[in-house]
Amino acid sequence: MDGGGTSRPLTVAAAMLVCFSNLFSCVLGHIGEQPLSKIAIHKATPALHDSASISASPVIIGLKGEDTEWVSVELEYPHPSSDDWVGVFSPAKFNGSSCPENKRDEAPFICSAPIKYKYANHSSPDYAKTGKASLKFQLINQRADISFALFAGGLSNPKLVAVSNSIIFSNPKAPLYPRLAQGKAWDEMTVTWTSGYDI
Repeated sequence: MDGGGTSRPLTVAAAMLVCFSNLFSCVLGHIGEQPLSKIAIHKATPALHDSASISASPVIIGLKGEDTEWVSVELEYPHPSSDDWVGVFSPAKFNGSSCPENKRDEAPFICSAPIKYKYANHSSPDYAKTGKASLKFQLINQRADISFALFAGGLSNPKLVAVSNSIIFSNPKAPLYPRLAQGKAWDEMTVTWTSGYDI
């Protein structure tokens, strides 16, 4: 009983330890891999194409007081590739002319990173053949206008091909994200909210 009685629980315990160890190492392997960190936006170059287009609708969102809304993006590009992607930018103007003073020798073409992105073929699997795609993005009120940009060259060597019209929430300064807290006394409560970043 001394050999057989202890070997089975140890085997099960050892198997569980290996299982949890593998799971833990898989989780650790993905720590720090934020999807937006894969975009080499500092390498982005302008390559605007006359036949490329990207448009977003509706132009005004949140007309019923919503602070989250779905936006449709239609794009067309005559030289499509499976690694083309669409970035979401807020504020809408993100080219070098809107950059703050830059200490580098060469001013960047793009001075802000996208707040989210999708590959052009995300919901249009034939994009690489047709050059046409339709995407949907769920956006939250960013307190500023928003635009979309089509990039070729993948995430590591992005080339700006087309820029969309800008869209905006109908009330960008609407009070959002209320927070409740107990006051100084037991029968007091404080209410705070975000109503704009420049106040």
